[in-house]
Amino acid sequence: MQAGILDWATTTAVDLQPVLRTVAVTVAIVFVIYKAVHSKFSLGTIIVSALAAGIFVWLVFNVDQLSDTIGEDLPGGTSSSG
Repeated sequence: MQAGILDWATTTAVDLQPVLRTVAVTVAIVFVIYKAVHSKFSLGTIIVSALAAGIFVWLVFNVDQLSDTIGEDLPGGTSSSG
């Protein structure tokens, strides 16, 4: 029996998750290096870009938790309280 398109998409997304996380970390590091070089190694720019990159990486690694939290807060979302 052939799997449906949703099953294929889900399986592909799960399989690609580690790759996408690696790409996100690499992009964050390249972003910080680019901003550092572009600003002639200004400490303030490096700190701000590192914080932004850190938030980006945190969001990428915690997207499921963030999605669950937002889902609980929205009307009609799942809630553990009865």
